[in-house]
Amino acid sequence: MNFKELFKNKGLGYWLCTGASVISLIFAIVVFATWKTALPAAVGDGYIIGVILLLPIIIQAVVTFFPVRFAGLAGVVLYGAALGAVINRIAQAVADHFNNVAYQGGNFGMCIFYTVAVLVLVAACITGCFFEQNKDGKYLI
Repeated sequence: MNFKELFKNKGLGYWLCTGASVISLIFAIVVFATWKTALPAAVGDGYIIGVILLLPIIIQAVVTFFPVRFAGLAGVVLYGAALGAVINRIAQAVADHFNNVAYQGGNFGMCIFYTVAVLVLVAACITGCFFEQNKDGKYLI
């Protein structure tokens, strides 16, 4: 099977999850570049968000060649883990913003951007779960 036929057979669910993984790659680069100034000083390791965002790209590359019926579910789980990591790390910046103090540091706007971006990725993969991954309906699992 050549690449043209491989991608011709992919359904809307596959393309939604693939789009989410491409956006995830771009967002992971943004996170690696900005987490030291965007996140509060107390959280320490913001790179873990970027690492979690890179994992769905690997999953999506694997399901391109080995189709699985509910491949979008893996993306939902990984993006959910990234969302949990973001929420865990932005709490101090949100508290500082609403209490009008600058105690913990961080950038409230970037923290909200992180949250909204990961929520969009989660929503894209959840939507992708409701559509077919392959047009012909042939799956390994």
